[in-house]
Amino acid sequence: MKKMIIEINGQVLPKEKIDEWELVRLKKEYKFLTKNGFKFNDQFLVDVQNKDVDKARIELAKLKASYDPETFRTLLKRKYTLGNLASKVAVPLSRRRKYSMTEFVIPNSDKSPEEVMTAIETIMLENTSEHLYLNLATNPDHFVLISTAENIQEVVEITGGSPFPNRFFAHYGDETGLTSKLGDGFTIQAAGAAKLEDGTIIGGVRHQIKREGNGLRFRALVEFPSILPNYMIQKHQYHLACEFRQWLSYVI
Repeated sequence: MKKMIIEINGQVLPKEKIDEWELVRLKKEYKFLTKNGFKFNDQFLVDVQNKDVDKARIELAKLKASYDPETFRTLLKRKYTLGNLASKVAVPLSRRRKYSMTEFVIPNSDKSPEEVMTAIETIMLENTSEHLYLNLATNPDHFVLISTAENIQEVVEITGGSPFPNRFFAHYGDETGLTSKLGDGFTIQAAGAAKLEDGTIIGGVRHQIKREGNGLRFRALVEFPSILPNYMIQKHQYHLACEFRQWLSYVI
């Protein structure tokens, strides 16, 4: 993996801190899935006990990828129905958006911003067995990440700090409702509204990338209704750190 520096609020976030967050989430999802009858191999617990996040991540993603996405839609339906209801209520109670942002610096890279963003979008939006696994492996809180139509990604996940999962659809290229802007020097983006199945817009994303020195700077940005507590916005920064360090590592 190329050297990568991760920043939250202008401060460098050590790899160990992200690993700690991911290990907690790995344990959380292990407990949830085993309670619901999913069988892990013995090595997973060994890896968790040894704090080997890389190996545990692979085992969890392999397990999830071995099931049809409908398995997790069904398993999480009651919970994400509550999560979606909370999001739907939050929208009219919010006059603005809050942004959860995490930045990634790759000090040395010959790749262009266009190449990197296109490669990430390909993994996210082209349904193959490999991409299914790769998307699930980016974060323990991912359960469904598949394309349902051109430039539309279905997502079933637990956002950082939320007690419930959500099921929504990221509509890349449709910036309806977005309030964020491209940062200084950024020209390449993957932006889109996050919509519930009934079309309710609950937020969105504006991920962006630019050249910086001899390398690249990537900004992962998610918009949330402003009524959400800052705690959740801050926890989602770790969610972004976890998942985009993987997506970026796949393509750089």
